[in-house]
Amino acid sequence: MRVAIDARHLQTVARVRGIGRYTRNLLAAFARRSPRDVEWTFLRLRNFPPPDPGLLPAHDDIATSRLRHPELSMLALDPVLLSLELGGKGIDVYHSTQLSLPARRRFPAVVTIHDLAPLRWPAHYLRLPYSRLGHAWQYALARHADAVIAVSEATKRDVVERLRVPADRVIVVAEAVDSEFDPPSAADGRELARARFGVPERYVLYVGQFDPRKNMRGLLRAFAAADRDRDLRLVIVGELGKLSSHLREALENERAPRDRVIVTGFVDEPTLAALYAGAECLLHAAFLEGFGLTALEEEDALANALGRFLADEALRSGLRARARPRARVFSWDRAADETLAVYRSVAR
Repeated sequence: MRVAIDARHLQTVARVRGIGRYTRNLLAAFARRSPRDVEWTFLRLRNFPPPDPGLLPAHDDIATSRLRHPELSMLALDPVLLSLELGGKGIDVYHSTQLSLPARRRFPAVVTIHDLAPLRWPAHYLRLPYSRLGHAWQYALARHADAVIAVSEATKRDVVERLRVPADRVIVVAEAVDSEFDPPSAADGRELARARFGVPERYVLYVGQFDPRKNMRGLLRAFAAADRDRDLRLVIVGELGKLSSHLREALENERAPRDRVIVTGFVDEPTLAALYAGAECLLHAAFLEGFGLTALEEEDALANALGRFLADEALRSGLRARARPRARVFSWDRAADETLAVYRSVAR
Protein backbone atom coordinates (compact mmCIF):
# COMPACT_ATOMS: atom_id res chain seq x y z
CA MET A 1 0.00 0.00 0.00
CA ARG A 2 1.49 3.33 -1.09
CA VAL A 3 0.42 6.19 1.19
CA ALA A 4 1.01 9.78 0.15
CA ILE A 5 0.96 12.22 3.06
CA ASP A 6 1.06 16.01 3.02
CA ALA A 7 4.38 16.87 4.71
CA ARG A 8 4.58 20.46 3.48
CA HIS A 9 3.64 21.77 6.93
CA LEU A 10 7.11 20.72 8.09
CA GLN A 11 8.54 23.48 5.87
CA THR A 12 6.25 26.47 6.41
CA VAL A 13 5.53 28.65 9.44
CA ALA A 14 3.15 25.88 10.52
CA ARG A 15 6.16 23.74 11.49
CA VAL A 16 6.21 25.29 14.98
CA ARG A 17 2.43 25.31 15.34
CA GLY A 18 -0.11 22.60 15.97
CA ILE A 19 -0.33 21.33 12.38
CA GLY A 20 3.43 21.00 12.09
CA ARG A 21 3.70 19.24 15.44
CA TYR A 22 0.91 16.87 14.48
CA THR A 23 2.56 16.00 11.16
CA ARG A 24 6.06 15.61 12.62
CA ASN A 25 5.02 13.41 15.52
CA LEU A 26 2.77 11.22 13.40
CA LEU A 27 5.55 10.65 10.85
CA ALA A 28 8.06 9.87 13.61
CA ALA A 29 5.66 7.31 15.04
CA PHE A 30 5.22 5.75 11.59
CA ALA A 31 9.01 5.42 11.43
CA ARG A 32 9.10 3.69 14.81
CA ARG A 33 6.22 1.36 13.92
CA SER A 34 7.73 0.60 10.48
CA PRO A 35 4.68 -1.15 8.99
CA ARG A 36 5.84 -3.65 6.38
CA ASP A 37 2.81 -3.24 4.13
CA VAL A 38 3.23 0.54 3.66
CA GLU A 39 5.43 2.54 1.28
CA TRP A 40 5.53 6.27 1.93
CA THR A 41 5.42 9.25 -0.42
CA PHE A 42 5.73 12.77 1.00
CA LEU A 43 4.30 15.88 -0.57
CA ARG A 44 6.94 18.59 -0.16
CA LEU A 45 7.71 22.16 -1.28
CA ARG A 46 10.67 22.42 -3.65
CA ASN A 47 10.96 26.21 -3.28
CA PHE A 48 11.15 26.22 0.55
CA PRO A 49 13.94 25.10 2.90
CA PRO A 50 13.84 21.38 3.75
CA PRO A 51 12.25 20.35 7.04
CA ASP A 52 14.31 20.18 10.20
CA PRO A 53 16.03 16.82 10.55
CA GLY A 54 14.11 14.29 12.56
CA LEU A 55 12.87 10.75 12.63
CA LEU A 56 11.00 10.02 9.39
CA PRO A 57 10.08 6.80 7.64
CA ALA A 58 11.89 5.94 4.41
CA HIS A 59 10.04 7.73 1.62
CA ASP A 60 10.10 9.22 -1.84
CA ASP A 61 8.88 12.71 -2.64
CA ILE A 62 6.39 14.52 -4.82
CA ALA A 63 7.85 18.01 -5.16
CA THR A 64 5.41 20.91 -5.42
CA SER A 65 5.79 24.66 -5.63
CA ARG A 66 3.59 27.25 -3.95
CA LEU A 67 3.70 31.01 -3.50
CA ARG A 68 5.60 32.94 -0.83
CA HIS A 69 2.76 32.44 1.67
CA PRO A 70 2.12 28.76 0.97
CA GLU A 71 -0.75 28.30 3.42
CA LEU A 72 -2.78 30.82 1.38
CA SER A 73 -1.99 29.24 -1.97
CA MET A 74 -2.56 25.73 -0.60
CA LEU A 75 -6.03 26.67 0.56
CA ALA A 76 -7.10 28.33 -2.69
CA LEU A 77 -5.12 26.39 -5.31
CA ASP A 78 -4.63 22.87 -3.95
CA PRO A 79 -7.90 21.47 -5.31
CA VAL A 80 -6.68 22.12 -8.86
CA LEU A 81 -2.92 21.71 -8.49
CA LEU A 82 -3.03 18.55 -6.39
CA SER A 83 -5.34 16.96 -8.95
CA LEU A 84 -2.44 17.27 -11.41
CA GLU A 85 0.46 16.66 -9.01
CA LEU A 86 -0.94 13.48 -7.45
CA GLY A 87 -2.33 11.95 -10.62
CA GLY A 88 -0.51 8.96 -12.09
CA LYS A 89 1.72 8.45 -9.03
CA GLY A 90 0.44 5.01 -8.08
CA ILE A 91 -1.06 6.26 -4.83
CA ASP A 92 -3.32 3.90 -2.88
CA VAL A 93 -4.27 6.39 -0.11
CA TYR A 94 -3.71 10.14 0.26
CA HIS A 95 -3.70 11.75 3.72
CA SER A 96 -4.27 15.49 3.96
CA THR A 97 -3.15 16.66 7.39
CA GLN A 98 -4.91 20.04 7.02
CA LEU A 99 -7.53 20.83 4.35
CA SER A 100 -5.43 20.08 1.26
CA LEU A 101 -7.57 17.80 -0.91
CA PRO A 102 -7.55 17.49 -4.70
CA ALA A 103 -10.75 18.22 -6.59
CA ARG A 104 -10.29 15.16 -8.81
CA ARG A 105 -8.74 11.88 -7.73
CA ARG A 106 -8.82 8.16 -8.44
CA PHE A 107 -7.60 7.09 -5.03
CA PRO A 108 -9.11 7.17 -1.52
CA ALA A 109 -8.47 10.27 0.56
CA VAL A 110 -8.26 10.79 4.31
CA VAL A 111 -8.33 14.29 5.83
CA THR A 112 -7.50 15.31 9.39
CA ILE A 113 -9.69 18.11 10.75
CA HIS A 114 -8.37 19.75 13.90
CA ASP A 115 -11.19 22.22 14.44
CA LEU A 116 -13.78 24.24 12.53
CA ALA A 117 -12.85 27.64 13.91
CA PRO A 118 -13.38 29.39 10.52
CA LEU A 119 -17.05 28.43 10.60
CA ARG A 120 -17.46 29.77 14.14
CA TRP A 121 -15.58 33.06 13.57
CA PRO A 122 -16.03 33.84 9.86
CA ALA A 123 -15.49 37.57 10.41
CA HIS A 124 -11.87 36.84 11.30
CA TYR A 125 -10.95 33.72 9.33
CA LEU A 126 -13.10 34.19 6.20
CA ARG A 127 -13.07 37.93 5.68
CA LEU A 128 -10.88 37.79 2.52
CA PRO A 129 -12.33 36.41 -0.74
CA TYR A 130 -9.60 33.79 -1.29
CA SER A 131 -10.15 32.50 2.25
CA ARG A 132 -13.93 32.26 1.86
CA LEU A 133 -13.60 30.49 -1.47
CA GLY A 134 -10.76 28.21 -0.33
CA HIS A 135 -12.45 27.11 2.87
CA ALA A 136 -15.82 26.58 1.15
CA TRP A 137 -14.18 24.43 -1.53
CA GLN A 138 -12.08 22.42 0.90
CA TYR A 139 -14.98 21.81 3.28
CA ALA A 140 -17.05 20.59 0.32
CA LEU A 141 -14.22 18.21 -0.65
CA ALA A 142 -13.90 17.03 2.96
CA ARG A 143 -17.56 15.98 2.89
CA HIS A 144 -16.61 13.51 0.16
CA ALA A 145 -13.39 12.20 1.73
CA ASP A 146 -13.36 8.46 2.31
CA ALA A 147 -12.57 9.09 5.98
CA VAL A 148 -12.20 12.11 8.26
CA ILE A 149 -9.84 11.90 11.21
CA ALA A 150 -10.98 14.15 14.07
CA VAL A 151 -8.55 14.84 16.90
CA SER A 152 -11.22 14.79 19.61
CA GLU A 153 -14.85 13.87 20.21
CA ALA A 154 -15.66 17.60 20.26
CA THR A 155 -14.20 18.04 16.77
CA LYS A 156 -16.08 14.96 15.57
CA ARG A 157 -19.36 16.48 16.76
CA ASP A 158 -18.56 19.69 14.87
CA VAL A 159 -17.68 17.78 11.68
CA VAL A 160 -20.89 15.77 11.82
CA GLU A 161 -23.12 18.73 12.69
CA ARG A 162 -21.53 21.54 10.68
CA LEU A 163 -20.13 19.69 7.65
CA ARG A 164 -22.84 17.02 7.56
CA VAL A 165 -20.32 14.19 7.29
CA PRO A 166 -21.87 10.84 8.28
CA ALA A 167 -20.70 9.86 11.76
CA ASP A 168 -19.45 6.46 10.58
CA ARG A 169 -16.92 8.19 8.33
CA VAL A 170 -15.44 10.30 11.16
CA ILE A 171 -12.84 8.52 13.29
CA VAL A 172 -11.40 10.06 16.45
CA VAL A 173 -7.62 9.69 16.75
CA ALA A 174 -6.29 11.61 19.75
CA GLU A 175 -3.03 13.54 19.70
CA ALA A 176 -0.31 13.28 22.33
CA VAL A 177 2.63 15.04 23.95
CA ASP A 178 5.70 15.45 21.75
CA SER A 179 7.96 12.46 22.42
CA GLU A 180 11.00 14.76 22.64
CA PHE A 181 9.32 17.17 25.06
CA ASP A 182 11.33 16.50 28.23
CA PRO A 183 10.93 19.25 30.84
CA PRO A 184 13.55 19.80 33.56
CA SER A 185 12.75 20.08 37.26
CA ALA A 186 10.45 22.84 38.47
CA ALA A 187 13.36 24.57 40.18
CA ASP A 188 15.43 24.56 36.98
CA GLY A 189 12.43 25.88 35.06
CA ARG A 190 11.98 28.79 37.47
CA GLU A 191 15.69 29.56 37.31
CA LEU A 192 15.59 29.76 33.51
CA ALA A 193 12.48 31.96 33.64
CA ARG A 194 14.24 34.30 36.07
CA ALA A 195 17.54 34.42 34.14
CA ARG A 196 16.09 34.74 30.63
CA PHE A 197 12.95 36.79 31.16
CA GLY A 198 13.23 38.41 34.60
CA VAL A 199 10.34 36.40 36.01
CA PRO A 200 10.09 36.30 39.82
CA GLU A 201 9.55 33.06 41.69
CA ARG A 202 5.89 32.46 40.83
CA TYR A 203 4.14 32.70 37.46
CA VAL A 204 1.29 31.26 35.44
CA LEU A 205 1.84 30.50 31.77
CA TYR A 206 0.01 30.97 28.48
CA VAL A 207 1.34 29.29 25.32
CA GLY A 208 -0.21 29.72 21.89
CA GLN A 209 -1.26 32.10 19.18
CA PHE A 210 -3.34 35.25 19.59
CA ASP A 211 -6.24 34.94 17.14
CA PRO A 212 -9.76 35.80 18.44
CA ARG A 213 -10.69 32.26 19.52
CA LYS A 214 -7.75 32.30 21.96
CA ASN A 215 -9.60 35.00 23.96
CA MET A 216 -6.69 37.18 25.06
CA ARG A 217 -9.00 39.67 26.74
CA GLY A 218 -10.61 36.93 28.82
CA LEU A 219 -7.17 35.56 29.70
CA LEU A 220 -6.01 38.92 31.06
CA ARG A 221 -9.24 39.52 32.98
CA ALA A 222 -9.07 36.06 34.56
CA PHE A 223 -5.47 36.65 35.64
CA ALA A 224 -6.29 40.07 37.09
CA ALA A 225 -9.30 38.76 39.01
CA ALA A 226 -7.72 35.59 40.37
CA ASP A 227 -4.84 36.67 42.54
CA ARG A 228 -3.60 39.81 44.31
CA ASP A 229 -0.07 38.56 44.92
CA ARG A 230 2.20 41.29 43.56
CA ASP A 231 4.95 38.75 42.93
CA LEU A 232 2.82 36.57 40.65
CA ARG A 233 3.37 37.06 36.90
CA LEU A 234 1.56 36.02 33.75
CA VAL A 235 4.09 34.79 31.18
CA ILE A 236 2.78 34.79 27.59
CA VAL A 237 4.66 32.69 25.04
CA GLY A 238 3.90 32.85 21.31
CA GLU A 239 5.20 34.05 17.98
CA LEU A 240 4.73 37.81 17.70
CA GLY A 241 3.56 37.88 14.09
CA LYS A 242 0.54 39.61 12.60
CA LEU A 243 -1.83 37.95 15.09
CA SER A 244 -0.06 39.68 17.97
CA SER A 245 -2.21 42.75 17.25
CA HIS A 246 -4.98 40.96 19.16
CA LEU A 247 -2.66 40.62 22.16
CA ARG A 248 -1.63 44.30 21.97
CA GLU A 249 -5.27 45.35 21.79
CA ALA A 250 -6.11 43.25 24.85
CA LEU A 251 -3.18 44.67 26.82
CA GLU A 252 -4.25 48.23 25.93
CA ASN A 253 -7.94 47.78 26.73
CA GLU A 254 -8.07 45.47 29.72
CA ARG A 255 -7.30 46.42 33.30
CA ALA A 256 -4.77 43.65 33.78
CA PRO A 257 -1.67 44.83 35.70
CA ARG A 258 0.67 45.43 32.74
CA ASP A 259 3.76 45.38 34.94
CA ARG A 260 2.94 41.79 35.89
CA VAL A 261 2.55 40.50 32.31
CA ILE A 262 5.71 39.26 30.57
CA VAL A 263 5.61 38.57 26.82
CA THR A 264 8.51 36.41 25.66
CA GLY A 265 7.73 35.98 21.96
CA PHE A 266 8.65 32.69 20.31
CA VAL A 267 10.93 30.36 22.30
CA ASP A 268 12.68 27.13 21.32
CA GLU A 269 11.60 23.71 22.53
CA PRO A 270 13.98 23.36 25.52
CA THR A 271 13.04 26.83 26.76
CA LEU A 272 9.35 26.08 26.37
CA ALA A 273 9.70 22.82 28.30
CA ALA A 274 11.48 24.68 31.11
CA LEU A 275 8.80 27.38 31.25
CA TYR A 276 6.13 24.70 31.55
CA ALA A 277 8.08 22.99 34.32
CA GLY A 278 8.51 26.14 36.40
CA ALA A 279 4.97 27.49 36.06
CA GLU A 280 2.36 27.29 38.80
CA CYS A 281 -0.06 26.22 36.08
CA LEU A 282 -1.04 26.70 32.45
CA LEU A 283 -3.70 29.40 32.00
CA HIS A 284 -5.76 28.99 28.82
CA ALA A 285 -8.99 30.88 28.08
CA ALA A 286 -9.63 29.79 24.47
CA PHE A 287 -13.21 29.49 23.27
CA LEU A 288 -12.35 26.51 21.03
CA GLU A 289 -9.57 23.94 20.79
CA GLY A 290 -9.69 20.90 18.54
CA PHE A 291 -7.92 18.68 21.05
CA GLY A 292 -8.63 19.29 24.73
CA LEU A 293 -5.30 19.14 26.51
CA THR A 294 -5.75 22.76 27.53
CA ALA A 295 -8.38 24.22 29.84
CA LEU A 296 -11.61 25.32 28.21
CA GLU A 297 -13.55 27.45 30.72
CA GLU A 298 -15.85 30.40 30.82
CA GLU A 299 -14.07 33.53 31.96
CA ASP A 300 -15.51 33.86 35.51
CA ALA A 301 -15.13 30.15 36.13
CA LEU A 302 -11.54 30.33 34.92
CA ALA A 303 -10.72 33.19 37.31
CA ASN A 304 -12.32 31.34 40.22
CA ALA A 305 -10.54 28.11 39.37
CA LEU A 306 -7.18 29.89 39.10
CA GLY A 307 -7.69 31.70 42.41
CA ARG A 308 -8.59 28.46 44.18
CA PHE A 309 -5.63 26.65 42.63
CA LEU A 310 -3.12 29.31 43.68
CA ALA A 311 -4.47 29.44 47.24
CA ASP A 312 -4.64 25.69 47.88
CA GLU A 313 -1.31 23.85 48.15
CA ALA A 314 -3.00 20.47 48.60
CA LEU A 315 -5.01 20.99 45.43
CA ARG A 316 -1.89 21.99 43.48
CA SER A 317 0.04 18.95 44.69
CA GLY A 318 -2.79 16.58 43.89
CA LEU A 319 -3.31 17.90 40.37
CA ARG A 320 0.41 17.84 39.62
CA ALA A 321 0.61 14.23 40.76
CA ARG A 322 -2.19 13.33 38.35
CA ALA A 323 -0.94 15.34 35.37
CA ARG A 324 1.87 13.13 34.08
CA PRO A 325 -0.07 9.83 34.35
CA ARG A 326 -2.92 11.52 32.48
CA ALA A 327 -0.59 12.74 29.73
CA ARG A 328 0.84 9.22 29.35
CA VAL A 329 -2.63 7.97 28.39
CA PHE A 330 -2.08 9.72 25.04
CA SER A 331 0.53 8.17 22.76
CA TRP A 332 1.77 9.04 19.29
CA ASP A 333 2.53 5.38 18.67
CA ARG A 334 -1.11 4.56 19.38
CA ALA A 335 -2.19 7.47 17.17
CA ALA A 336 -0.02 6.06 14.37
CA ASP A 337 -1.53 2.58 14.73
CA GLU A 338 -5.07 3.99 14.68
CA THR A 339 -4.25 6.16 11.65
CA LEU A 340 -2.77 3.16 9.82
CA ALA A 341 -6.01 1.30 10.52
CA VAL A 342 -7.90 4.15 8.83
CA TYR A 343 -5.64 3.90 5.76
CA ARG A 344 -6.19 0.16 5.50
CA SER A 345 -9.94 0.52 5.90
CA VAL A 346 -10.26 2.85 2.90
CA ALA A 347 -7.59 1.36 0.58
CA ARG A 348 -9.13 -0.26 -2.47
